[in-house]
Amino acid sequence: MINIERRIIQILFLLLLIFSMGFSAERNTNTQPDSTDLNDNIENNSDELFELLFSEAKSYYVEALIAGHFKDTSEVKYCFDRSFEAITGISELDTLNPLQKDDFNRFCEKITNDFQTNFSYLNGDSGAIGVAFIREEINKAVLDTVRIGRDTLIVLDDRPGHLPIVTSKKIERIIEYFVEKEHKRFQEWLDNAGLYREYMLPILREYGLPDELFYLALIESGFNPSAYSYAHAAGPWQFIAGTGARYGLKRSWWLDERRDPIKSTYAAAKYLRDLYKEFDDWFLALAAYNCGELRIWRAIRMEGTRDYWKLRSLPRQSRNYIPTLMAGINIALNPEKYGFKNSPKDTWVWDEVILDRCYELEDIAKASGISAKTIREYNPELRRWMTPPEVKKYILRVPKGRSKGLADKLAKLPDIDKKPQWITHRVRRGQTLGYIARKYGTSISSLVAANNIRNRNQIKVGQRIQIPVNNYHTAAYPTSSNKNKIIHVVKKGETLS
Repeated sequence: MINIERRIIQILFLLLLIFSMGFSAERNTNTQPDSTDLNDNIENNSDELFELLFSEAKSYYVEALIAGHFKDTSEVKYCFDRSFEAITGISELDTLNPLQKDDFNRFCEKITNDFQTNFSYLNGDSGAIGVAFIREEINKAVLDTVRIGRDTLIVLDDRPGHLPIVTSKKIERIIEYFVEKEHKRFQEWLDNAGLYREYMLPILREYGLPDELFYLALIESGFNPSAYSYAHAAGPWQFIAGTGARYGLKRSWWLDERRDPIKSTYAAAKYLRDLYKEFDDWFLALAAYNCGELRIWRAIRMEGTRDYWKLRSLPRQSRNYIPTLMAGINIALNPEKYGFKNSPKDTWVWDEVILDRCYELEDIAKASGISAKTIREYNPELRRWMTPPEVKKYILRVPKGRSKGLADKLAKLPDIDKKPQWITHRVRRGQTLGYIARKYGTSISSLVAANNIRNRNQIKVGQRIQIPVNNYHTAAYPTSSNKNKIIHVVKKGETLS
């Protein structure tokens, strides 16, 4: 009976998703090809990878909604994680056509809003995507109630070497929003600032930047390294993948340095320095940080002014971006004035351990007496429950005072415990990523990330695909050793079914 009910609910949620996103038959006319034609399809249809990943993201999203209906919290989290993983895979694809971009962006916005509205408890009050949701809510609440160019700016502080601090009716409305509607959440952001202030401020000063830019991370992420937005930005400074790579932040199946509070701050400092050099105006530079340099230059040429506050053609979120930052800074500099507490969390401190091979976090936890969850919190760049095998000398952070003897204990682990098992699959004619993923009980997005696939045309007959094997929290991962490797060659006659 429960299975019948679950199936009915699944169909209803799927129909709700389809209708709420407005998908039409014309926009999804691809059908699954015959297995005999699969390889030809792989070579001629570069859009198929998008369709596979997008279908996977939607399927896991529907499963998350179903699990939520049945109050299955662990299943909800698992399905959302898988859906966001597929979304990440799509964001890394080389090209998307306009219709794909439109469908994808609307889906991202929907899943972000649904997650924050109905499932924010999964990540605590701050939520991995909570800041992006609140910024969107501010855009809806404030709109352009004060006409552009008609709002009087009052300069509160314009000292040399500092960010100009201003206020206005719009800024006061955003302050009011934080105070009345998001008081608890904003207090948490203020408290989080204490974790990173002693590390981030010296980096900003090293690059000659104003101290007030520290609070850019407040309104970008709430100082949450795990923050993620429907615009596919990640980390405390909310870098998109392309900009992060341009400023030296590595990203792979194993890790995402956009989430590292120290490395990402260095990247943000370099980027902000470059933007200020380009625009010679902090408001324009910060607007470019939000929506890109080209869009700012286009608005300047179109409207014949370099006054950020008069650029009517900027997107709404960019018109509200600086006012939101100003609201955050005004509160952060004088929290008691607005009814907030000055109660920063203790500074984040750690020891470092150099690892010469990859280890599962569970093994590190057993050797150190620290929980795997805590190790993950101290190393937010890790995307999996293990250290990356691609890094020969990985620097692992652990709580202060817990590093003594850890490297020696790990070195004494039996070889079989040092490297998680993985599987190599050799692609045969008629096989797709979907087929391979189902065969080994993993996801398409896992295969895409583990093998650095950017285009479906990369899948060729005879190619060896690394298969993440299921593990306790996520998949287990490939190693550089052949000790535990299993080679599977698909036999003639195997098909999608």
